[in-house]
Amino acid sequence: IDENSTDEDDNAQSADVENGPLALILDNRKVLHCSMCDGHLTVPIFQCENGHLACSFCCITLKRKECYSCQSTIGSSRCLAIERILEVVRVKCQNSIYGCKETVTYSKMHDHQIYDCYYAPCSCPISDCKFVGTSRHLYQHLSGEHNNSVVKFQYNNFFKITVNIDGKFSVLQEEKNDDVLFILNNNTGSLGNLVSVCCIASVRKDLYYDIVARCVTGTTLKIQSSTWSSKVRSDIPSPFGFLLVPPYMFNCNGQLELEICIWGPGETPADWLSAKQLK
Repeated sequence: IDENSTDEDDNAQSADVENGPLALILDNRKVLHCSMCDGHLTVPIFQCENGHLACSFCCITLKRKECYSCQSTIGSSRCLAIERILEVVRVKCQNSIYGCKETVTYSKMHDHQIYDCYYAPCSCPISDCKFVGTSRHLYQHLSGEHNNSVVKFQYNNFFKITVNIDGKFSVLQEEKNDDVLFILNNNTGSLGNLVSVCCIASVRKDLYYDIVARCVTGTTLKIQSSTWSSKVRSDIPSPFGFLLVPPYMFNCNGQLELEICIWGPGETPADWLSAKQLK
C-alpha cells in the first residue's frame, strides 16, 4: 500500500480505469446483425416496440415499416444505446488473413472491408482456378500461373485484340501496374455482342477506356466509358455502358479485331473533357 497516496489520487486512478478501454469477447456476432436482412447493423439503428433491431439500409433505403420478427411497426424509434456501442467498439478487419492490420469501429467495418481495404480478396478470373488473394497477389498469380492466358498492354496506348462472336472474355494485364486486372467482357445478346471493360481490384478503380470496332464494310463503332470495379469476374454487362456490336461486323470466322485504350490513373481522354465542357 502506498502510504503517501491521497483520496484524490485513488479517485483519479479509479476514473482512469472506468473511462479507459475495456476488452470484450463477442461469442456471437449475430447479436450485432440486423433482424431483417441479417447484415451488419449500421447507424442509424431502429427498433420495434419489442426491441428487435433493424439497420439503416432496411428502414431508410428500402423503407421497410414492419418488423420481420414480430410484425410490429419499425422505423421511427432509434436505438441510441446500440448506436453508441457501435461507434466506440473497435474490431480487426476480417481481411487480416490477407495482410490488413487496420482496426476500425464496428459501424465503419462494412464500408472499410468492401470499399477501402487494400487487402480485400479478389478471385482469379481464369475458369476452374480457385486462387483468392489481394489484387496485387492476384496480378502476380496471373503472371506466374496463367501468363499465356492474358493480354499485356500499356496505359494510354491503343492495342489490338480479337474477340469472338460466341462471347468469350479476355483478361488484360497492364505491364507495370500490379494492383489491378482488367476484363474485356464480350457478352452475347439478341441484337449483337455487348463489349465493355471492367477491372478486378481490392479497391475501386475509376479508369476511362476507349473501344473502337471496325469492319471491312467501313462501319466504325466507338465507345468511351469508365471501368466498373469488382472483386470477381462477372458475366453481367457493365452498368456504366457497353459497345453494342451487331453480328454483321464479325468476319466469316466469327471474329472481330478491336482497338482498345485504357487510360491510366488520373488520365482523362481529351475528347471526354471536351464533351463535358460542351455540356
